[in-house]
Amino acid sequence: MSQTAPETERETVRRLVERTVFTPVRGAGAVAETVARLGEAIGLGLLRPGDRLPAEMQLAAALGISAVSLRSALVVLRSAGLIETRRGRGGGTFITEGAAVDLLPAADAPTAGALEDLATERAVVEGGAAALAAERATPEQCALLESIVDGMLGMQPFEAWSERDALLHLVIGDASGSPRLVTRIAELRAEAYRISRFLPTTDAVLAIADREHAELVRAITAKKPTRARSLMEAHVRGTARLQAGLGKITNDPRSS
Repeated sequence: MSQTAPETERETVRRLVERTVFTPVRGAGAVAETVARLGEAIGLGLLRPGDRLPAEMQLAAALGISAVSLRSALVVLRSAGLIETRRGRGGGTFITEGAAVDLLPAADAPTAGALEDLATERAVVEGGAAALAAERATPEQCALLESIVDGMLGMQPFEAWSERDALLHLVIGDASGSPRLVTRIAELRAEAYRISRFLPTTDAVLAIADREHAELVRAITAKKPTRARSLMEAHVRGTARLQAGLGKITNDPRSS
C-alpha cells in the first residue's frame, strides 16, 4: 500500500467511532448503557490507549444523556482503570494504557441455540453488508481491507488479532454505504465479544479465519456481490460452529 494508507485507516476508524460509539444510547439506564458503550468500544479496539474522548458537554450531547449521567459513567470507567483525566495544557479524558475490559457487562455461558441464533443474525446482516460492499466499496476502502487482512496473518496475541478482526468487519460495513448497517454490525460484534470469553480460540481456528477473510476481501475487491455474501455467511456460520465445538456451552434452554 502507499504511504498514505495509515492516514486512511485513522480516518476510517474516526468515522466508525462517530457512527457507532458517539451516538445516542438506548435504554432506561443511561449510566450503565454509557459504561457498556465505551467499555465495548475499548474491547473492540475502536477506542485505543491514548485516544482522547470529546469534551464532557460535547460527549453528553452526542450520547443524548445529561452531563450528570455522563460524569457518573466516567467515574465508573475511571475507577476501573479504563480512562484517566489529565490536567493542564493538552489535558482531557484519555483511554489508559493497557486498559482492562473486565468491566464489560457479564454474559452467561451461551447455549448452543443462542450461539446459532447470533450466527444467523450476523449472517443475514453481515452477508448483506458484504454484498453491498462488493458493489459500492471505493478503491481506498478495498486497499484498506487488503491491508488489514495482510496484517492479521500470524498476528499475536489473540487480543491484537481480535481488534483487527473487528475493524475488518466494521470496514466492510462502512463500505456498504449504510450507517445503520455499520451501527448494527458494531452491536453484533460487541455481543460476540462478550460471548467470546467462553469460547477458546486456537491458532488453527485463526488460520482458518485468516484464509476466509482473504477470500472474502478478494470477492469484494473483484466486485462480486453474490460471492461476497455467500462467503461472509459461510464464514460467520462456520466460526460459530468451530466455537461451539471448543466452547463452554450448554443445551439447557432455560439458560438462553
